Amino acid sequence: MSSKQIIRLTASESYTIFNGSSMLPEFQSFVDKNEYEDAIIVVDGNVYDLQKPFVKSLRDCFDKTEILEITPGEKSKNFKTYKKIVDFCLKQNVSRNTPIVAIGGGVVGDLAGFAAATVLRGIPLIHVSTTLLAMVDSSIGGKTGINHKAGKNLVGSFYQPTAVFSDLQVLETLTEQEFLCGFGEILKYGAISDSVILEILKGRDFSELRANLTQLESIVQRCIKIKADIVTRDTRESGERAYLNFGHTFAHSIEKCLGYGTISHGQAVYIGMVAAVFLSQQNGSQLNENQLLEHAAQMKLPTDFFTIDSGDLINGMQQDKKKKQGSLRFVLLQQYGRPYLKTIEDLSEVGEAWKTAKDKLKENLE
Repeated sequence: MSSKQIIRLTASESYTIFNGSSMLPEFQSFVDKNEYEDAIIVVDGNVYDLQKPFVKSLRDCFDKTEILEITPGEKSKNFKTYKKIVDFCLKQNVSRNTPIVAIGGGVVGDLAGFAAATVLRGIPLIHVSTTLLAMVDSSIGGKTGINHKAGKNLVGSFYQPTAVFSDLQVLETLTEQEFLCGFGEILKYGAISDSVILEILKGRDFSELRANLTQLESIVQRCIKIKADIVTRDTRESGERAYLNFGHTFAHSIEKCLGYGTISHGQAVYIGMVAAVFLSQQNGSQLNENQLLEHAAQMKLPTDFFTIDSGDLINGMQQDKKKKQGSLRFVLLQQYGRPYLKTIEDLSEVGEAWKTAKDKLKENLE
């Protein structure tokens, strides 16, 4: 059984996000309804090894499928892997009604989505999310792409899926770090829109939620609704969708400075949000940073980020998509649940916020 949330792109175009457990009948019904006979399955190598029966059950929903495994990890989000998927699709003589089924987390979803957007100028895309982060964030909204040495996600397109399926039962095989990674984005939704999420997670052991699927599903559904509502109103990030980038200007630079794959995206987002809170305070907010800092130990943060100095961090931000006319644009908070956009021209403010964030995180991790 699952819950359903709809993202409406236009008056006549929409897609459904299915979230829950044991969703194979709904997946089969969706395939039959759209008369998909063959499919290309692009799957994360770890998922394929750990969830072979799950992948087979999805494969059996089609008359014919071909499977392409992708090496796990952020380092795979490059031109070489993108070309590999495109070449594979064309070798199989796909038609414009041959969907790519992306089974995995954000890396596979971004890669397969970008390929789907460009093969034959667009073939159907179905996300089957297998990480908590993908379920609440990366599979929703149509952002696809790959990394470039100049920065993260700088090459890509907006391309909406035909459906998203998120089966919570597959989370059982995630490593603890991968599971906890998803809470970076979950906390983000609490910070920018729904402070109830922060209250629910206050004092909670995140790891215990893996066994409490009812509570976890409730949290995931709250996050999906927030993103679905925002994306429905702003499909191409021309307005309020930018609020979903809270913490990300810092995070993308952290990932770049450390080397893609050294730190998980969720961990980087968490650190970035803490820094953004202090930058918000410098711009007049009375935010209580402890509502985020209290979760530092649970996020299992690597200590490498302490070595990033302000100059390197700011240099890394200069290539970020959120720069504007030579300045840097940030999502800040007036208070929890009230985000706004701010262009920072005096970059010493950014350096000061970064130094404070590192000092406070170090205190909370000791």
